[in-house]
Amino acid sequence: MKRAYQELLDNKQLDFDAAQTKAVDALIILSAQLLAQQQLPTKLKKTVAGLYFHGRVGRGKTMLMDLFYHHLAIDNKKRIHFHHFMESIHQQLAKLTGQSDPLTCIAKAWATDIDLLCFDEFFVSDIGDAMLLSGLFSALLSQGVTLVATSNCKPEQLYRNGLQRERFLPTIALINQHCQIVSIDGDIDHRRSKLSKNAHYNNYFLLENQGNTALIERFKSLTDTADLASGQIEINNRQLNYIAQNGDIIFFDFFALCSGPRSQRDYMVLAKDFSTVFIANVPTFSGELVPAVFSGVEDSYQRSGVLMGELQQLDDEARRFIALVDEFYDQHVKLIVSAQVDIFELYQGQQLAFEFERCQSRLIEMQSS
Repeated sequence: MKRAYQELLDNKQLDFDAAQTKAVDALIILSAQLLAQQQLPTKLKKTVAGLYFHGRVGRGKTMLMDLFYHHLAIDNKKRIHFHHFMESIHQQLAKLTGQSDPLTCIAKAWATDIDLLCFDEFFVSDIGDAMLLSGLFSALLSQGVTLVATSNCKPEQLYRNGLQRERFLPTIALINQHCQIVSIDGDIDHRRSKLSKNAHYNNYFLLENQGNTALIERFKSLTDTADLASGQIEINNRQLNYIAQNGDIIFFDFFALCSGPRSQRDYMVLAKDFSTVFIANVPTFSGELVPAVFSGVEDSYQRSGVLMGELQQLDDEARRFIALVDEFYDQHVKLIVSAQVDIFELYQGQQLAFEFERCQSRLIEMQSS
């Protein structure tokens, strides 16, 4: 791994960053420990302490974890986005209804084939996830699984201000006890640095002054089609309207995709089924009141691009857009959008400023990929 990281520096694909160097040293030590453990008889194996990387967006946390993961010569390892992990856990719990200790059963099943579990984007906002994690992590650790995680938050900041947070505190204690906490929070935002050196900015992020005409022409060129034919696809038993589709390339209006009863699960399905997603009319997320149209019940309304009717905020749509970008980034889906404003001006509210910073950073990196 050290050689691979040095090659990135030598080839000017990375700028020197002292905080990253410290993290690389920690990963090299962990690699050696895991490799040594592989040589031991099962009876003599002990759980190897993991790593928890935290820092602001664009500091290279995911890149370093992936570099470590791909160069670690052991078979029993798994790298997974945290949202995917929790989705899998909930599905397994549903199948184990009635079991006296389902989390232990799940942990044993995971530990059968996994000695190292790497989480990208460890971030807890769902109360259901928060209530499970202490028992789940405790069970995984007791089975000898080593955890490595990346997060924008220090462990003590996880699930901050969440409901019944006192029940989440044992999870924080487990992380601190079983993982070395490493800050990767240098002065360099590597994603912005990469973008500033790249001549292709706005290839995939088209401003409104270019009009949706440019987006449509890009779709036609990429799919070699003359006309757009709208339709519907079914995602998790709900219909989703699209502007056009051709093979594994699909074109949506923002409000169809990020308004109404949509969730991370929907974006997981799209990332699995499509290599390229076009989105028209991404708005400015001001957190202020905007006109909207309701359709359906109150808790699952969908806004329309036609601005009329009741006044509502766009923070719910912003949350879904964050989830969408996270998923597409992790699964390497090409995202081509038209928006009212530049990436750096997309979110101008307060409530989701921290979360949206990661979204902006990932959009920036997706421009240069």
